[in-house]
Amino acid sequence: MNSRHPILRGLFFALEVLLLWLLQSTPRLLPEVFGAKPVLLLALALAISVCVAPVPAVIWGAVCGAAADLAAGGTVGYFTIVCTLVCFVQASVLGTYINRNWFTAAVLSFGSVAVVLGLYFVMQWLFRGVPDGGVLLVRHYVPRMAYTAAAFVPVYILNRILTKHF
Repeated sequence: MNSRHPILRGLFFALEVLLLWLLQSTPRLLPEVFGAKPVLLLALALAISVCVAPVPAVIWGAVCGAAADLAAGGTVGYFTIVCTLVCFVQASVLGTYINRNWFTAAVLSFGSVAVVLGLYFVMQWLFRGVPDGGVLLVRHYVPRMAYTAAAFVPVYILNRILTKHF
């Protein structure tokens, strides 16, 4: 997508990454739903990938994923790789096969949230052999998926306004 001010748009995206990283990594700042906090940086990466072309979506997906990995207290890894891939696929699909509108962006992003966090659950807990993995999935990861999907909506609206203006 062409833009009149790509540098300003990039600065706004960087400011959003910083702000949401601070919100996500600050303890007890966001309310927890059933003991789960949203992955705000995943919602941001998906919202950005809806609004930009595939190459910038890959770059911002990698940045948001690395920030999410660092906010989780780990090293750069899972979220960096998965956010990069999901943002590329989402931006490519929306640019090639599906019209970009609010409904298709929401459906595709909600599905992406479920895939990313579901795969994270499988890799982190099921491969370790945690007893009662189903209970953990239903009580912790499903609310996290719903909370992250709900956080996508205001982040998407803000990014849509920014990309239309800049």
